[in-house]
Amino acid sequence: MTAEPTPQAGHEVSLGQEALWFLQKLAPASPAYNVAMAVRIRQALDDAALHRAAASVAARHELLRSGFTERDGRPRRVVADALPGLLEIRELPDTTEEQLHAAAREAVARPFDLAEPGPVRLLLLRRSREDVVLLLAAHHAVTDGASQVLVLEDLLTAYRAELDGEDPGRAGVARPYREYVAAERELLDSPRRAVLADHWRAVCEGVPSALELPTDRPRPARKRFTGASWDFRLPEDLARSLRPAAAAAGVTPFVLLFGAFQALLHRWTAQPEFLVGYAVSTRPERTMRSTVGYFVNTLPCRAAFTDGDLTFRRLLERTADQLRQGIAHRDLPLPLLPAELGLAHDPSRTPVFQSMFSLITATRFQPLLELLAPEDGAKPELLHHGVRLTGFDLPQQEGQFDLSAEVLQSDGAVKVAFKYDTDLFDAATVGRMANHYRLLLAAAVADPDLSVRRVPLVDAAERATLLSFATADW
Repeated sequence: MTAEPTPQAGHEVSLGQEALWFLQKLAPASPAYNVAMAVRIRQALDDAALHRAAASVAARHELLRSGFTERDGRPRRVVADALPGLLEIRELPDTTEEQLHAAAREAVARPFDLAEPGPVRLLLLRRSREDVVLLLAAHHAVTDGASQVLVLEDLLTAYRAELDGEDPGRAGVARPYREYVAAERELLDSPRRAVLADHWRAVCEGVPSALELPTDRPRPARKRFTGASWDFRLPEDLARSLRPAAAAAGVTPFVLLFGAFQALLHRWTAQPEFLVGYAVSTRPERTMRSTVGYFVNTLPCRAAFTDGDLTFRRLLERTADQLRQGIAHRDLPLPLLPAELGLAHDPSRTPVFQSMFSLITATRFQPLLELLAPEDGAKPELLHHGVRLTGFDLPQQEGQFDLSAEVLQSDGAVKVAFKYDTDLFDAATVGRMANHYRLLLAAAVADPDLSVRRVPLVDAAERATLLSFATADW
């Protein structure tokens, strides 16, 4: 167990939290690192019980009550005793669906002040007595996607206990987040750090640190972390063929989807080698499953297209091998990597890589996460602790990278969000990228022995548009 610091000293932070703190100082008005989740509730709620439930959840998870102060140029985490008024209820009678989504987006887009305790907002948007949206937004420095689900689960559990007249307090968190930070510091002071650094230097050696996607505008001298999303769904037949196609190639659906994204970046840049990031969880599942915190690391994958006619099969094999090795060496925090690689600071780009890929798989074993799953027609409804819930889509975490792909996969559907830097790209350009991604993914599924460079990226619709320009009477 780690010693309890004095309130004046505060707690040490993880290197990931420290990096996020510095990024917030660079762009304090940016919501790029705000993490959000929302559900829609189609029944009347007891506001007083929900307020009490929110207070009990904040009392249980100290990261929700944390702020960050500066000591000798570095952040320290300070925990408040309580977080009064966490839940805000906003009445929006006669609001249109568009206005409701706009109110939710505004709540997510409002930046947080990390110096204030509790960089988190819990908001209830009520259109009518039986139509409300419950939204949880927080800065990434105190939470991650899995933690968001955990907080909402705890909130619903505490709310049900309040309604039933039971004690909403749950057993204390098994291990506090500061023990995770202490374990990270211990590892980085051990010989294991050199082993990890050697691995990542080998992965990145000789690869350009800049991905040169063709942009619609010149790159600003300093990255501003402004962004937007281009959302699309894969065709149903393609979505349903992903798992059998991946199994036939001896890889996971993650590898198949990630490999197609690398192929897209290669075809758009013509770079023979580049780095692209992917997210991994660093949460100690057995001991910190119930702990809210920032348990994420992003790792670089070396995309190599130096073979003249690289096939999708070979690309997937290389990607799968890198991911296996990467997971085994995931404990070196990304913020340490630029120094290990000797990279010069470039304020116009994210260091190491400027493109990112992530996959969320929704299953019936994760009921709240399943609400985020893409669907056809009406959204699926979940009865959870006596509350009827459906999903509520929210754009978030836009502008972190030049281009990132966030894929949400359920049993029979796949939704993709291409998030992009609006200082660099127009929506129409990202829309073309999305269409090319579909074409490359479909080609990999249909024939993994096909050369990546030989896939036509002009479909019938785009060909007709191009021909119309060619034959126009100027």
